Amino acid sequence: MSLQAYKVEHILVFTNKGTEAKLLAAPRLRPMEEWREDVAAWVALRAERTPDLDHLADPAAIEPYIHQG
Repeated sequence: MSLQAYKVEHILVFTNKGTEAKLLAAPRLRPMEEWREDVAAWVALRAERTPDLDHLADPAAIEPYIHQG
């Protein structure tokens, strides 16, 4: 199954699940210690499915990744 595009704030992530996208992107947005201190912000962080960007996925990729570009 091809990886799908998700946006977490300004970060584009390719994965199969929004929760994985959130986990990959969160440390790029803030240090994990800050997320631990601000649980409400962690809960509010959303991975939005963006099917119009699916075409940017690397067809050879099998593991979730943050898009570089």
